[in-house]
Amino acid sequence: MVNPKNKKLTILSGLSRGFTERSVPGSYMDDPETREAYGEYYGAVSLKKGRALSEEILRRNGADLMGQERLSIVDLGTGTGEFIRGLVSGLRDHIPASFDLLLVDRSKGVLEEASRGLGQVENLSLRLAVGTLPGFLSWIEGRTPIDLLTAGNLLAENGADLSGFLTLLRRVHDTLSPGGMMIFAEPADRLSSRALLFLGDELRTACPDLHILAPCPNDRLGSCPALRSPEDWCHEDRPAVFSEETKKTASVLGHIKDALKMTYLILSRTGDPRRLSFSPLIRLVSPLHREKGMAWGLFCDGERIHKLRLLNRNRTGDNRVFWHLKRGESVLAPWAPMDAGFNKGSSPFEDWPKEVPVTGVLRPNGTPWESSEEE
Repeated sequence: MVNPKNKKLTILSGLSRGFTERSVPGSYMDDPETREAYGEYYGAVSLKKGRALSEEILRRNGADLMGQERLSIVDLGTGTGEFIRGLVSGLRDHIPASFDLLLVDRSKGVLEEASRGLGQVENLSLRLAVGTLPGFLSWIEGRTPIDLLTAGNLLAENGADLSGFLTLLRRVHDTLSPGGMMIFAEPADRLSSRALLFLGDELRTACPDLHILAPCPNDRLGSCPALRSPEDWCHEDRPAVFSEETKKTASVLGHIKDALKMTYLILSRTGDPRRLSFSPLIRLVSPLHREKGMAWGLFCDGERIHKLRLLNRNRTGDNRVFWHLKRGESVLAPWAPMDAGFNKGSSPFEDWPKEVPVTGVLRPNGTPWESSEEE
């Protein structure tokens, strides 16, 4: 008799390899055992992603959402449903509105399971749409405006060709309400990350009234600087606690579950680009490296990557926060708004000036950084 636990690990191992190689068949969610294994492992991560992003979209665009009596939400590629369940449950804690939720997936069985998981959410009207993404176009014709379009792991699990998604999302954009948002979350691997960053660039080009609320600083207007080198990508690495069972499974699969890792984009359809009128933000997009004589990291201002360092000899009480920054946190740039940074000369680094304090520190999710955290 096959050990059920070992069978789940075998299924998950095949899925992990298939996701990496982009070789998972489109029908994989039709198998009940695969759905169960996927939900227990990948779903545990997706649930945390959805919850984290629910808090962030409220923070980034809460005024637009809080004032509505009903919210129309469409979730593309729902799968076992943990991502949208985490997101909707997080919104429910703060928004009194009723939710109209449309789940879209090509597997009827997985949609039925996802709908059961969402049954515990109050004031939720639920509809299911079975079919491929191109077939979904017929569903949005003549429908009421969409307030939130969500998608978790859609690109990672559907191959590398983005043309179909772009066609679909341009049509969805036309139905977004004023202030409506698109929320995408992908794994933190190079292929998935770059696919999402490229998709964001293409959407911004095709839809000029779409603006990036997060994570890119200053409503990145140009192409993503991480795409300029074929080996670069951009991802989040946030604190998270996973169950011992999830961590054990991850260890067997060769994964690391010591943090919530993802690439994500939150875009909003608004005429206000929300650009800062003062010194621009720069976001730490790498670990902060502490080496002999200095601390340094890669910072993005939305248009360029800066290799910025603070020398030990230049540390002061006003800039020592630099030494405690973590990936995803943002600070006000130490240069004037119209500058492109500092002249590096022959050095690969730009130096944080001794006389400039580190201010405007934000956590990865946009909340202010408390001064007590630096220690």
